[in-house]
Amino acid sequence: MKYLLMPFYVLYRLYFAIVFFLVLFILYPVFALLLRKEKNFEKVHKLKVFTAKVILFLQFYFIKRTKNSIKKPEGTFVVCANHQSYLDIIAMYPLMGKTKFLFLGKSELLHWPLINIFFRNFDIAIDRNKRHAAMRSIELAKDALKKGWSIVIFPEGGIFPEAPEMVNFKNGAFKMALDTGTPILPLTIVDNWKLFDSDNLIFSRAHPGISRFQFHKPILTETLSKEDLIPLRSVTHKTIELGLIEAEVVKEKAEDGNNE
Repeated sequence: MKYLLMPFYVLYRLYFAIVFFLVLFILYPVFALLLRKEKNFEKVHKLKVFTAKVILFLQFYFIKRTKNSIKKPEGTFVVCANHQSYLDIIAMYPLMGKTKFLFLGKSELLHWPLINIFFRNFDIAIDRNKRHAAMRSIELAKDALKKGWSIVIFPEGGIFPEAPEMVNFKNGAFKMALDTGTPILPLTIVDNWKLFDSDNLIFSRAHPGISRFQFHKPILTETLSKEDLIPLRSVTHKTIELGLIEAEVVKEKAEDGNNE
């Protein structure tokens, strides 16, 4: 079946790339103009949300919370999510709604056409292979938190072949949260690995569908100390992982009920 669907996957990925880059290309002059001044950053964020919604609509992706998800809380957070697909980044904008946020992403994004304008002037790129550069990025993120911007980070540090199984989290997000007293908002991404597999840019599975997410209760950090970093990291990992397990159980139950 996989090989029979391969031509569709290739064509859909081509369509995905055309839509993505065409929409960004059309809006690029507006972004470039707005990004000249920091006072326009909130307008930039709103335009990014609009752009993401247009891209997802044209690619027939629909965002939906799972039954176990809480309503997205208001406030400033370090948002920690599992990373399954390039689709995660686009889908984050409509999912977060009016909550203004910056991505803390890998430094390779500085070399991506069209996208790099954001990581040079708006979002924060982090090079985990260079300690001093990574620490500088964390400091920039902490400054943004103090200004009322949430930070979205994928603490796995990338997309791995094990997805949807999660690998161990890196410490940066949790150190940032502890240093600023900012709550962690765990977020489980359920389906994107099925909708847009990132193993291979050309031949991996790719098709439209419903992308489910689950928000969990925020984890408060105000009363925690640096010694709590490892437990905080572990609790966040387990919380997000539980969301994956619960989502699959809910889905299986629904399918069993329909078959009865």
